[in-house]
Amino acid sequence: MFKYFKPYLGKGLIAALFKMGEAFADLSLPLIMAKIIDIGVSNRDFDYIVRMGGRMVGIAAVGYCCAILCNYFSCRASQEFGANLRDSIFTKIQHFSFNQLNKYSQASLITRITKDVDQITNMFLMCVRMVLRGLTTGIGAVIMAVIINPILSIVFLVMAPLIVILTTFYVKKSFGLYAFVQKKLDGLTLILRENLFGLKVIKALSKEKVEEKKFDEKSDALQEQTIEADSLMMSKLPFITLIMNIGVVAVLWFGGLRVHYGKLQVGEVVAFINYLNMTLFSMNALSFLFTLYSRTSISYARVKEIVDENIDPAEQREDEDTTSENIIEFDHVYFSYGGEKYILDDINLNIKRGEHIGIIGGIGSGKSTLVSLIPKFYDVSKGEIRIDGVNIQNYSEKKLRSKIGIVLQKTFLFSQSVGENIKWGDKEATLESLDKVCHIAQGKEFIEKLPEGYETQVTKGGNNFSGGQKQRISIARTLLKKPEILIFDDSFSALDFITEYNLMKGLKEYMKDVTTLTISPKISSLIKMDRIIVMDNGKVAGFDTHQNLIKNCGVYQEICESQEICITGECYDEE
Repeated sequence: MFKYFKPYLGKGLIAALFKMGEAFADLSLPLIMAKIIDIGVSNRDFDYIVRMGGRMVGIAAVGYCCAILCNYFSCRASQEFGANLRDSIFTKIQHFSFNQLNKYSQASLITRITKDVDQITNMFLMCVRMVLRGLTTGIGAVIMAVIINPILSIVFLVMAPLIVILTTFYVKKSFGLYAFVQKKLDGLTLILRENLFGLKVIKALSKEKVEEKKFDEKSDALQEQTIEADSLMMSKLPFITLIMNIGVVAVLWFGGLRVHYGKLQVGEVVAFINYLNMTLFSMNALSFLFTLYSRTSISYARVKEIVDENIDPAEQREDEDTTSENIIEFDHVYFSYGGEKYILDDINLNIKRGEHIGIIGGIGSGKSTLVSLIPKFYDVSKGEIRIDGVNIQNYSEKKLRSKIGIVLQKTFLFSQSVGENIKWGDKEATLESLDKVCHIAQGKEFIEKLPEGYETQVTKGGNNFSGGQKQRISIARTLLKKPEILIFDDSFSALDFITEYNLMKGLKEYMKDVTTLTISPKISSLIKMDRIIVMDNGKVAGFDTHQNLIKNCGVYQEICESQEICITGECYDEE
């Protein structure tokens, strides 16, 4: 974690120096006060009192300036450190593989990059402001007390071990409690996120009360866990204050006796009590920091877990520019999400350049998993996938994904204008290019009817567009990329038959030399494809033309019968 703070170490050290200056200024004041009492007041020397009082004001002003400068530099250093850490975590997450993303819930990642980073930043800020001041003031106060009266300073030697033992006990007890607090917070964030995204479904099913109850339960659990943890840590403060006040009473008692016998002056007792109060402040500050440390250590561990994730160094690989007759090859490919059972089992496929391939199969047969391996969203468990004859493991992610365009079933639009969303495919695209791809995607007509056309803003999640409109914008965005391989993962599910027919017709003309893979549950969408892959329980049950599959593939025949597709004769025109 130090590498993220290293650039701001200079500002942190400057802040520390100013904080020490403030502490030294505070330490000098009780001695001057003692002299004013023992010399100025005792001798009724008004000039001495004024002169030394002016010195106190000057020293206090210096301490005030040091405090302001410390606050400025510590705030700059901590906030810049926090921003750098957040940026680094965000960048790291952007390069996570899908397997790594599956290890963490979205709610947990959001909490780590916001609240946990804030906790670490706040801890750093408090360390500079309070820990350094507390240590300097506390140690300095003990030294000054010993200088004033070594015998009376025994009070410090008795109190210090008691406070250290007490604080250590509470800190150890609090670690586990604050770990549970963070987990409860993750759970609450997850419920809140699901509610916001699924609000329409909740309202449609009239489940508002059920969700309110779930949220209340999670919120109450977080509340109780936080109260338990904070109550434990706050309960130590009265004990520390009690110990310190007993010390003040002891100083007054024994100091008064020594004053009575002429072995100590009144001003020195006052200074001694001031130093004791400084020690009390230091102990309270350090005690607060230990409380904060209990929470920060959990946040630190959670952030470090993300920071320490290993990223595939594929970006450093040199890409090979090759061409092959088969643009996509699956060679004895096996895949598992981490369990013992393979989701894909011994997949062997050869897809020629420019072929239009359909993919069909039952729910959970492995269709989406199959195509998600091509852009290396997941790494294969065994076997090889080759693009243009090169193992995809030898491509950098940038080079590999520049060859591939994919339109997912669950579309996502950014909170930008419609035109900016489509330009994710090509930032330099002209208006003419946008019109062309939108026309092919059957979206030009409805976009022209929007209040501001391409400049119309997309609300969060694209809620101001229908499912079919979002799919067409997503298709246009991918077409603008002009990939060599185009994947449609059930991307026409929200389109009517006429729109889908016109779209497929436009695609054939626009993407003549592009290899396409289209997943669809409807045979009518795939019947004119060059070949069709039939998936069944993670295996390829058939890979051929529609007509040959009807004759030779039992799984395909069952799908045809379920959709009332004729399998006994020539039911479709070749046109």
